[in-house]
Amino acid sequence: MTIEVLGKSTTYAMHDVKRVEALKVSPPPAAVTSSPPPPKDKILKAGSELQIKTTTSLSSRSHTAGHQFSVTLANNLMDHNSVIAPAGATLYGSVVQSQQAGRLVGNSTLVVSLNAIIVNGKKVTIHTNRINLMNKTSQGRNTTKKVARGAIIGGLINGSDGAKDGAKVGVGAAVLTRGESTGIPAGTLLSFTLTSDVKL
Repeated sequence: MTIEVLGKSTTYAMHDVKRVEALKVSPPPAAVTSSPPPPKDKILKAGSELQIKTTTSLSSRSHTAGHQFSVTLANNLMDHNSVIAPAGATLYGSVVQSQQAGRLVGNSTLVVSLNAIIVNGKKVTIHTNRINLMNKTSQGRNTTKKVARGAIIGGLINGSDGAKDGAKVGVGAAVLTRGESTGIPAGTLLSFTLTSDVKL
């Protein structure tokens, strides 16, 4: 009589075998693995600043309310020591208001804000302040003036008095620009502020 146990065969004489019992062998317990904790949501707090660079020009003459545009992030968007979105990331915005002045009198107005940012390939909705641009034409004479209710560092419109290259416009800024239309040229730096928290 041959008995195999754990792959090993042993032969016994029949007269030496009194009883054969089958033993139930339990499988070894499965290894216990713990799942890693889910990643914590990153929160961009209201009041966070988004410095962006325009990639195309926007004008009260050419773009009406509702026009969608894209811009790029001017520097890394950080959450403590981690980069949420790198410089060059795409953001989207829209023209909130656009009005073209008449030939002799009236105001040209352009109001813009941001509404989305691309983070890790995902489009995330955001809400920001609005940046207001205005041109006032009176009696055929253009009045050019720069008014700052927030941080302004010149250079929004070609021909603006006192403008400097590499402009940055901050919260609540209003700029009166020369000519019948007003706008933002490509390559302009703008600073927007989040008006509500953003969960990423």
